[in-house]
Amino acid sequence: MNRREWLKSMSALAVGAIAGPSLLAVFDAHAASQKPTAKPEFFNPAQYSLVGAVSDIVIPRTDTPGAVDAGVPLFMDQLFKAVYAKPDQQRYLDAMAAFDKAGGKPFLQLDAAQQKALVTKLHDQAIAVPKGGKLPPAADFVMMTKKLTMLGFFLSQPGCTQVLQYDPVPAAWHADIPLSQAGNGKAWAVEAELKI
Repeated sequence: MNRREWLKSMSALAVGAIAGPSLLAVFDAHAASQKPTAKPEFFNPAQYSLVGAVSDIVIPRTDTPGAVDAGVPLFMDQLFKAVYAKPDQQRYLDAMAAFDKAGGKPFLQLDAAQQKALVTKLHDQAIAVPKGGKLPPAADFVMMTKKLTMLGFFLSQPGCTQVLQYDPVPAAWHADIPLSQAGNGKAWAVEAELKI
């Protein structure tokens, strides 16, 4: 092994040593949220309902389970309790408070169409902010909730097995097949990288 290869290996180990505990904490939060006796520990009941309503807008129930069916609100609660640092927890709670006021009255008092319109408007507003720009708190809440909803959903059993392509016991290798035969357009449940 030459010096360059050794340095690459050592830098990969260093990154793994730093990222490993964080990734394990995410998996621990997911496991804690799947226990039958699990209940919210970070969010109060109103905040928990708000997170559930927004996550249900992000990934609603269709012919597959939605975010609420997959336990995403409880996953987010466990994630904030066990993984996020105090400043990040406070940032999320402050952004949630701003979001709750953005519709003129509390979010949960809006009808379903108004809720969806507000989330869509704030999402579009967040996307329009130039890269590196500061998001308004309400839009920041929508984007953070969207990212965590997607993370929680695609870690869940319904997300991995019913939405992504899933084969519990992969069999034969077929090297050159048409794309239409390779999972019917679904992505595989084993993604190599997840950016939050």
